[in-house]
Amino acid sequence: MNTQTPEQIQNKPFFYKPFFIAPQHTIFAERAIRFDELAAADQSSWRDYLALLAEVSRAQDVALNAILPTSALPEKSGETRLPKSDGTHIPPLFINSLQTLLAALNGKVNPVIQAALNDLAARSDDDLLEMAKRVLRDEVSENEQVFRIWLHAALQCAWTAWASQLSDDDVPSVDERSVCPCCGGDAVASVVLSGGDWEGLRYLHCGVCNSRWNALRAKCTFCNDQSAIAFQQVDGVEEGVLHGAYGESCGKCGAYRKLFLLANQQYADPIADDLASLAVDILLSSEGLQRGGRNPFLLAE
Repeated sequence: MNTQTPEQIQNKPFFYKPFFIAPQHTIFAERAIRFDELAAADQSSWRDYLALLAEVSRAQDVALNAILPTSALPEKSGETRLPKSDGTHIPPLFINSLQTLLAALNGKVNPVIQAALNDLAARSDDDLLEMAKRVLRDEVSENEQVFRIWLHAALQCAWTAWASQLSDDDVPSVDERSVCPCCGGDAVASVVLSGGDWEGLRYLHCGVCNSRWNALRAKCTFCNDQSAIAFQQVDGVEEGVLHGAYGESCGKCGAYRKLFLLANQQYADPIADDLASLAVDILLSSEGLQRGGRNPFLLAE
């Protein structure tokens, strides 16, 4: 559990802002609700995929709660607090997570997807572990693309189960903030918090362990340059997901990452809202900017 003792809380400065925020155990349940909302608001055929990901998130919630009681934290042995999510290590509970996820999705998807899930369920543990490594390395073959999001969904559960047990004392501040200090994963996007002492703070969100870490605003999260940061938004939008979605681009390295203002969209989720705000990507790509921030559920980047 990512809780602190009264002594730890008392020793924090009065206006203390944590560098690291661990994911809550409810993250997938809350993401499912957000996907449902975004699917209901979408008027295109893309809504079907958003609705599917709501089901995936609900299945992830079942899997996370199933593995949490036996998800022991590994000892720190490298640069990051948890083993790096670069394909060299797969959490021991990944197979259990995947099996629970597939069972939770059974009968809730269309026949084509169900056939792929059945195929995945019939694979050997060794085969699944090797495919999971290729997913994390982004080396999935064309024949295995059909399995990618399901494998990544289970990997997310396993790493999130670990990360949810940490506190900000477990993950100290680092100078290099372009990747997750907890597992080394790529940041999908960033959120700017709203309310009280947290107003205006920017946190990057990991696409693997769902951790968040603080990063200075108006600073490129790829090359660290501060001289040419710009923010782009779809014009004329005063409500809905695009009202809170921006592209934060760097004129020096030519990359951009999504940024979501919680003041405009209180319940924005970086993974869900990224997939529902592709109009921002179209806008920035038309200006020659390169998308950064890997979303594991974006089928084509």
